Amino acid sequence: MASTTSSGLDLSIDDVALRFATPSGPLTALEHCSLEIPAGSFTVIIGPNGCGKSTLLRLLAGLLAADHGRVTVGGAAARPGDPRVGLAFQQPRLVPWRLTIDNVALPLELAGVPVATRRERAAEALERVGLAAAADLRPRELSGGMAQRAALARALITDPSVLLLDEPFSALDALTRETFDAELQRLWLERRRTVVLVTHSVPEAVALGDRVAVMTPRPGRVARVVPVDLPRPRPAEMLGDPRAAEIAAEIREVLAAAHAIELRPWAEQAGAA
Repeated sequence: MASTTSSGLDLSIDDVALRFATPSGPLTALEHCSLEIPAGSFTVIIGPNGCGKSTLLRLLAGLLAADHGRVTVGGAAARPGDPRVGLAFQQPRLVPWRLTIDNVALPLELAGVPVATRRERAAEALERVGLAAAADLRPRELSGGMAQRAALARALITDPSVLLLDEPFSALDALTRETFDAELQRLWLERRRTVVLVTHSVPEAVALGDRVAVMTPRPGRVARVVPVDLPRPRPAEMLGDPRAAEIAAEIREVLAAAHAIELRPWAEQAGAA
C-alpha cells in the first residue's frame, strides 16, 4: 500500500532539559535529551513509567517549555495551539454533555470556525475513524473503544501535519487495541503525516514504527533509536516473523541495559520465552 500524500513536518529535540518544581525540590524530568524525527516518519517512544515519554510529547505540542535546549516543529519553535499539530491523550477527555460530533469539532470551535463548517469537518473525521454512526451519541453512550476513536477524530480534525499520540489505546482490551493499531497504520499509510506514538508495548512498537526511540530512566534521554526495517502494511501475524522477533529482542535488550534494575529480569524472561 502506498501513501497518497507525504505532508508531515520534521521535528527536532535538541539537547533539551526540563525540570519541575515539587514539594521536595526540583525534579529533573529530561536532561541532554536529543531526537531528530524525519518528516512523514512514524516514530515510537518507549520506556517505563516516569522516564519522560509523555513530557517529550508535551514539549513537541508546545504545552511545556524546555529549561534548556530547543524544540522545533517544521523548523519553528514548538508553540501551544499550533494547528499543524494534533494530540491525543491516554484518556479520551470528551466533554460529557456534548454530542460526539461536537466533541470532535471542539478544536475548530475554539478557532472560531463557523458551526456548519466545523460540523461538516467533524463528520468527515468521524467517517475516517469508522465512527460516523455515533455522531449524535453522548460520551456515556460510547464504549471505551468508540470514545478513543472519537478522541482520535478530534486530533485529526485540523488535518495536522504532526500527530502526537500519548498511549491512546493502553486502556483497551487486546483485541480492540490490535484493531486500533491496524486502523492507525492505515490512516498513516493514506497520508504520511509525522506520527509520534508513546507506548509501553514492544509488540506495538514493532508493529507500527519506522523507528523506536528507547528512553533512559529519569532524567530521561534517548538511549538508542532502533530502526524497524519491516515491509508495510504489517498485519498482526507479521509479529511472528523472525526479523520482527529480532527487532523486538533488540528493543528489549536496550530497555534492559538502560533500566537494569527494573527491567533486566523481564527482558531475560521474555528472551527465554
